[in-house]
Amino acid sequence: MVDIRPFRGITYNTKKVKDVSRVISPPYDVISQEEQDRLYLKDENNIVRIILGKQLPQDSESDNRYSRAAGFLEKWLKEDVLIEDGSPCLYVYEQEFTHRKMRYSRKGFIGLLKLDHRGAIKVHENTFSKPKEDRLLLMRATAANTEPIFVTYKGDEVSIPEDRPVIEVKDDAGAFHRLWRVCDEGAISSFCGSFDGINVYIADGHHRHETAVNYAKELKINPDSSNPHNYIMTYFVEEQDPGLLVLPIHRVLHITAEDNDLLLKNAKKYFLIVEVDSFAKIEKAAGHVFGYFSGKDNKLYMLKLRDVVSKDKIMLQKGRQDLSALDTAILHSLLIDDITDKYRDGRSEAVITYSHDDEEAVSAVRKGKAACALLLNPAKVKQIMDIADRGGRMPQKSTFFYPKPYSGLVMRKIA
Repeated sequence: MVDIRPFRGITYNTKKVKDVSRVISPPYDVISQEEQDRLYLKDENNIVRIILGKQLPQDSESDNRYSRAAGFLEKWLKEDVLIEDGSPCLYVYEQEFTHRKMRYSRKGFIGLLKLDHRGAIKVHENTFSKPKEDRLLLMRATAANTEPIFVTYKGDEVSIPEDRPVIEVKDDAGAFHRLWRVCDEGAISSFCGSFDGINVYIADGHHRHETAVNYAKELKINPDSSNPHNYIMTYFVEEQDPGLLVLPIHRVLHITAEDNDLLLKNAKKYFLIVEVDSFAKIEKAAGHVFGYFSGKDNKLYMLKLRDVVSKDKIMLQKGRQDLSALDTAILHSLLIDDITDKYRDGRSEAVITYSHDDEEAVSAVRKGKAACALLLNPAKVKQIMDIADRGGRMPQKSTFFYPKPYSGLVMRKIA
């Protein structure tokens, strides 16, 4: 079972920060250099200074972006730019947004989740050392959860409180973010008790979750205790929520024209190849289907898997039999890996770049920036959860839960 608890959240003080839209930001892992610069200029109290501070030429072990993040956090708390709630609460969080001209509302709640050593927190991605090192340095310096991880679960949905939100803000993309405090001890106890016996599944934040586990181990915290270091701030969304969208992550390949020809030759072994006039037709097709846009003829093709037996044999050979129904694993096993492996040594630029937008991916090829683009349909939430239940790991960049929770709405001091 999972252990969920309220906490004393830290929020911007709306009496001092009149326009909260100026101080919130996207999460750290989607902020480009240009976006970081823009957020720095937007407001001197923007949360980017904590979650992704700038590196300076004179940085040292004692004076760096992590120490400055800790300094900003303490300074803003001391000056009441940020305020900490006096009692533990849960925080209901609603995002209202538009995707492909359709309006969605996603609602969830933010609470503390106990770090897991019994298998109740399910993961579906491998992690990498560099982002974990970065987040560990930030956690050591600030002793805080500056952004929530994002999980989904099967259970009771959260209800939107009837009173006015404590924060309601519109971001630069036109999405609305609303945050309510729920501090009633009885309601909190009843709701948290409803999670008895269920699992949660990390949608986004694998590196931050593993970092928190490593930090607690570093401090020699008893994992069975109720020590604050054994908990991490978490955003929970029920799996059936209509606003829980998973977007595809398309592959743009920076390979030679000869290797692009080889990729198409290999594709003919496993796929029926049909020219189409729009990605919408690929999205609507049944089965394992992909889009292939080549810079050789600037045409879009649908690749429809026809040789399932060979697909299963190859995926077994590559140790991916548990992922045999996952499109990203199929695409990498049959087409991408054998072509791109040769580029891994001796090249500074990326062989594969990624995009959530099919038009953007195709445009990169049309402009001569890449040889081809491979377009995918998104994985389903249930599929992701099933893979996590089996202990499987999806290929890198297989899922993108959209939108990500915004940063700066609520934080938490660990101790």
